[in-house]
Amino acid sequence: MSSYGSQVRILVTAYGSKVVIQRKVLSRVLELKDEMKMFFEQDKNYEFVLLLEDKIWCTKLAYLSDIFVIFNKINSSIQGPNENILTSTDKLVGFQKQITLWKKKVQEGNLERFESVPKDCYKDIKIIVIDHLTALEERIIHYFPKLDIQKYDWVRNPFHITDTSVYDLNLNEEEELILLSNNRDLISKHSEESINSFWININCDYPLIAKRALNILLQFSTSYLCEFGFSALVNIKTKKRERLINVEDNMRVALSHLRPNINEIMKKRQPQISH
Repeated sequence: MSSYGSQVRILVTAYGSKVVIQRKVLSRVLELKDEMKMFFEQDKNYEFVLLLEDKIWCTKLAYLSDIFVIFNKINSSIQGPNENILTSTDKLVGFQKQITLWKKKVQEGNLERFESVPKDCYKDIKIIVIDHLTALEERIIHYFPKLDIQKYDWVRNPFHITDTSVYDLNLNEEEELILLSNNRDLISKHSEESINSFWININCDYPLIAKRALNILLQFSTSYLCEFGFSALVNIKTKKRERLINVEDNMRVALSHLRPNINEIMKKRQPQISH
């Protein structure tokens, strides 16, 4: 499955040009437009002054600012060590339905979802916003043509299943899933542990179905882990340590979730004796 984290940074076609904005740049431009106007006036850059004085242009900027804030929230929500293909897909399916709702509301003349857009300017950009949301719908369908994960519902909760035949499992896996779903002792563990920990802990008792579940959960839903590892490497190999060649051990320590017991390590080492 493709990387959700990189694909969700969808190219937004706006006003004839492709715009790719990271973080909160547009929001800051919108907040500081008066200060920027003063700066451009002093710099005699009248082209930008005219743009910042253009009410319609600023309204378009306000809409773009709001839509990119939404993109950033979606992108951030599908990052993290506990994110998996099931949770990421849920969020993207929800985002698809949100876009459909926003488009319907805009067609009715309601742009309340885009808080930065002045109410008296709704009519001025209504058609532009509708066209933009339509293009966004098409792009999401292009990048994520199949977001159906109902066949993995048993991975989320193996105790709420009725028909195991719909889950594309072989006979031995179905048998183990049936036995698991009727093991009431594990219900409390399922509610107390993360989905990853649950399937790891029952791997010995139900090896076939646990392996199938873990293979699904191990799929990379985003590029978060790759980016996290790259950031760790950048922090390790600074200019002051440019001759550092073997970084495998350093990377292992930086990326591990296990914290070393410094006191225990020091007990096993003889302190430097003064001569």
